[in-house]
Amino acid sequence: MRAVRRWSTLPPELLVLTALSFLTRGWRLFTPGEIVWDELHFEFFASRYFNGAFYFDVHPPLGKLLFAAEAWLLRVPGQQLIDAVSAPQLRLLPALAGALIIPTFWYFLRELGANRRVALFGATLLLLDNALLVLSRFVLMDSMLTWFGLAAVTAFLAARRHDGRSRFAWLAAAALLGGAAASVKWTGLTALGLMGFVWLVDLWRERPVRVTRRLAELLVLVAVPAAVYLGSFAVHFALLPNEGMGTHEMSPAFAATRVGNPAYKPGNTMPFVDEVVDLHHAMTRVNLMWATDSNPGASKWYTWPISKHPVAMWTDDHANGDRNWILLQGNPVLWWGILVGLALFVVALALRRTTVGAHRDVLLFLLAGYVMNFVPFAFITRPMYLYHYFFGLLYSLALATFATASLAGWHGADDDAPWRFPSRWSRGAWLGVIALVAVSFVYFAPLSYGTRLSPEALWHRRWILERH
Repeated sequence: MRAVRRWSTLPPELLVLTALSFLTRGWRLFTPGEIVWDELHFEFFASRYFNGAFYFDVHPPLGKLLFAAEAWLLRVPGQQLIDAVSAPQLRLLPALAGALIIPTFWYFLRELGANRRVALFGATLLLLDNALLVLSRFVLMDSMLTWFGLAAVTAFLAARRHDGRSRFAWLAAAALLGGAAASVKWTGLTALGLMGFVWLVDLWRERPVRVTRRLAELLVLVAVPAAVYLGSFAVHFALLPNEGMGTHEMSPAFAATRVGNPAYKPGNTMPFVDEVVDLHHAMTRVNLMWATDSNPGASKWYTWPISKHPVAMWTDDHANGDRNWILLQGNPVLWWGILVGLALFVVALALRRTTVGAHRDVLLFLLAGYVMNFVPFAFITRPMYLYHYFFGLLYSLALATFATASLAGWHGADDDAPWRFPSRWSRGAWLGVIALVAVSFVYFAPLSYGTRLSPEALWHRRWILERH
């Protein structure tokens, strides 16, 4: 009965939003029933944990370990993965993570002080993004990375509202999730960086400083992510004791510890710390080597906010000219609309609007999050892709949501009466923006789900995408 009461206290719009999130991510999830884009790589990596053959990847191992665990739980034959035969059931984990991003974003906005209608506005817009939808539907790590990072920051914000044991429980959850994000891809470190930045600001503002509590918090925020990160490597090495295709990237001393390597001798070992250092040297070296590579799907960092360079992930041509096409492409109305919202934010600051000033700390926090997740890519020379912008998308959308809500008067609502807008214009703006983004989402959805299109229907969508 207690669980039933807890569910009954959840806002109905959150339940609807969550249901729609699972529906959109799960619809036709196993179609196409063949390998799509980089699914080939991640199924291959997961297969290595079944035969113990060492592999090399430039990313930390947690994401691949989760795919291997999923394959084991779902009884996917290891040989199927080794033979590069599509295992679409592995899409369940990315779809789950992708579906959780939407309600987590709602909670993220609420922790920042948004009322129910503002939180619903921002989360609904994120629900209607085509790019996030696409990368949540295939055996790729980006939806897991995004959810871990977003959930970590949300838990950290929740911790700031609590004291005592509950505060440390939320901090531990934030540290655990932040460590998981960093253990999927190094770009997940930005979640920990943002949490650390806010923690330092809070420490600087605190008078008097509660030294014991702050030292305990620092220990949690450092030790827990480090344990998760190093733990993922410990499991990784333990499950890959044999010679494999990846040992050539490692040092001769490391290679000699893999069973089946020509230099292997029984009893050859390497301390765990040395193994971690050796692998990180290789990961860094290969990342730097990629600086001279090129890829037709790659794009410059400054083109991401307008989703300038879509990535074709899968295509199937038919004799009559029809085509099924899956395209990694942001919802143009949403992505371009975010830029409009950010422009309104700048104008409001210039005009010193008090409604914006009332949320100064929140807006500065979101701006810091956006800068941390976007500007560093300007200094990376290796090929990069649209999906590298997902964290930046979250923070820019939240920033645009708060700025627009301040200008439209959406913030001044009682949560007990969230749908009482201050004016018809305010209500019309709220509904109108969502409607425009929804129409764009539906229009481009065939390119997200791989629906068969005639040449004319495909041309109309490509014409729009290729003219910006």
